[in-house]
Amino acid sequence: MAAPGGAADVPAPPRGDIPMAAAAPSPTPAAQALVPTDDAPSFSAEQADRGRGVFRSSCTECHYSNEFSDRSFKFKWRRRTAGDLFGHISTSMPEDAPGSLELQQYADVVAYILRMNGFETGVGELPADKAALAAISLAPFGN
Repeated sequence: MAAPGGAADVPAPPRGDIPMAAAAPSPTPAAQALVPTDDAPSFSAEQADRGRGVFRSSCTECHYSNEFSDRSFKFKWRRRTAGDLFGHISTSMPEDAPGSLELQQYADVVAYILRMNGFETGVGELPADKAALAAISLAPFGN
């Protein structure tokens, strides 16, 4: 039955005694993982430059750098972390010799990819540690 005035399915405004945040459902575990932390590692311009050098010498035989900032890449990775990206490339790239680079070189490539996607450089260096890199959400890729 329609409410007076014809507004059938209009939800009632929130009650004044219930804060809006309390009325919202809690985030799912997957969504919680996407929330960046204040202590997330940063990367320097120098590290991203090193990553570009590694990319040029080890990756360009099969890849173009624009593949890592196009819509398809962003869509695929936007719900993951830099740790996921590091884990993937450090175990499966380069395709003809997976895992053949130094772990720090893989972290440098991740810094390069982050910079290509608009992440701001800082003063630190990304560690070659998948767990530590998990603190960096790739959610901004979706923007």
